[in-house]
Amino acid sequence: MNPQYQHRCGRGETIEKGRIYTTEFISDDESLAWIDRESQSSEEHILLFSRLPHRRLLEHLDINAVEAYWLSERVTEGAIQPDMDDISSRILDHLSHHTGIVILEGLEWLVTKNGEDAVLSFVRNLREAVHRTSWSIVIPIRILAFEPLWLARLRREAPSIVLQSAHSSVHSAIYSESEDIDDAEEELDIGSLDILADGSPRLIMLTRLPSVGFTESLLRKRILQWRRMGLDVSEVEPALNLEPEEAYVLYSKVEEKVRRAVDLEKHLNNNPAEFSASEEATARFRIRQLTGLEMLEEKFFSD
Repeated sequence: MNPQYQHRCGRGETIEKGRIYTTEFISDDESLAWIDRESQSSEEHILLFSRLPHRRLLEHLDINAVEAYWLSERVTEGAIQPDMDDISSRILDHLSHHTGIVILEGLEWLVTKNGEDAVLSFVRNLREAVHRTSWSIVIPIRILAFEPLWLARLRREAPSIVLQSAHSSVHSAIYSESEDIDDAEEELDIGSLDILADGSPRLIMLTRLPSVGFTESLLRKRILQWRRMGLDVSEVEPALNLEPEEAYVLYSKVEEKVRRAVDLEKHLNNNPAEFSASEEATARFRIRQLTGLEMLEEKFFSD
């Protein structure tokens, strides 16, 4: 197999391009953690169909790094009906462009809504459509939700694959919650983030972490909070492997960039009439990437 048609997922099995798979995760959190690792460590496009709305996905991954749709019967922005034709059409639109991975959650619900035969036909059509493309399709499932005979038929169309579930990278280390965090540190929880008109979370300035008592655990938690807001803070992640003093210096540098980004977005939100749609979109992208901040400050705040 040509390497360009393979995608290695950590210590898991190789996902081949042009193929569709089913996979079993222990929990939704584990599934979403894998998706988040893929979106942060790969340049491929991630197309996600999830049973969770964007507000809930924010608790698990950076929604700016994936193209996510909420599988829901509600008619709202970012949602898609649990209709086989609608979902298939959205996927097929992507298969002829670029390269990436489609993750389709909620197959159990789709079976309930559409029936076993319709879903099996849907999966078979996806298998044929993805063949010889630069895309892969992964369907996380709960095997106990299906009759064994039907599950065997499903796996003939979409073979089972084992993907990495162990937390072995810098990104997955961010999700480690094993250390206890005392009451004074609980204020670091963001809770429910406000969502802007474009679907991105509103930036907020978090309490500055002091140098005294600065720990790797606190840093991991802060990185996750920043990423939930859609900020690219990859610059600070090497600090997870540094001594506390060096780590705090790097953290402080990135925290200052975040402060400036918050001020810039606040100006955008408060003065929408000053910017065209393209100017606003470009500015928001740079703000979330923490790049070009000086140029934006000069443009926004110069007399």
